Amino acid sequence: MIYVVSTEDKVILDFQITNRMPSFIELVPLMNRIQNRLPEGDILKIVSDEDDAIIGSVERIFPNVAHSFCVFHQLQNVTTKYLDEFKDINEIPSGELELYGLAKNLILAGTVIESAICYQNILEIASSVELSKASKKVISYIKKVYSKNEKLLKKGFTPETNNVMEQLFALISDIITQARSFKKNEGLSNFCYNLFVFFNKNCFNTGEWKGFSPLDRAKIKFG
Repeated sequence: MIYVVSTEDKVILDFQITNRMPSFIELVPLMNRIQNRLPEGDILKIVSDEDDAIIGSVERIFPNVAHSFCVFHQLQNVTTKYLDEFKDINEIPSGELELYGLAKNLILAGTVIESAICYQNILEIASSVELSKASKKVISYIKKVYSKNEKLLKKGFTPETNNVMEQLFALISDIITQARSFKKNEGLSNFCYNLFVFFNKNCFNTGEWKGFSPLDRAKIKFG
């Protein structure tokens, strides 16, 4: 098992290789090295997955730093289960589309009460509509997520989607998927086109074009 650490600026600080199911003690040296490089006062929040070893080592070395658990992959898993069957989110039947929204709300719930309300609403919809295979998979998955996240919420953790490493891994996965088209003669041009579209669909966060992507900007300015 390899644990990799990065900052919000995507700077990889360190990594630790451990046994597959390590105790938190094995990650204490890693946390100590991070503490020496970044004083605790400079660390506003630590985001990790639900790994018990990480949670235990952070509690030991950074007891006063806010700790959030990453839900990036949980949201991605729910969406993927629907896209495997419907190919497009807009093709999901209306009743199940509501279920999809509730599943995401449950994952992002910041309190146990909010999570429980979403879970009950999901069960009610599940009992009132004919479910697709995708929805059945999502409900089975959400039951596990609900139980897991509830334990973390009770400890005072909060959900977080801004996990740099998860986003980097997702990007790498997308690139690998597109690179499979290299087997075709026109594969390279397809790859470059898809990569261009992927990056230029992201919206500007500041400036006069805030909320528009580079592609939107080009269409508006040049037609």
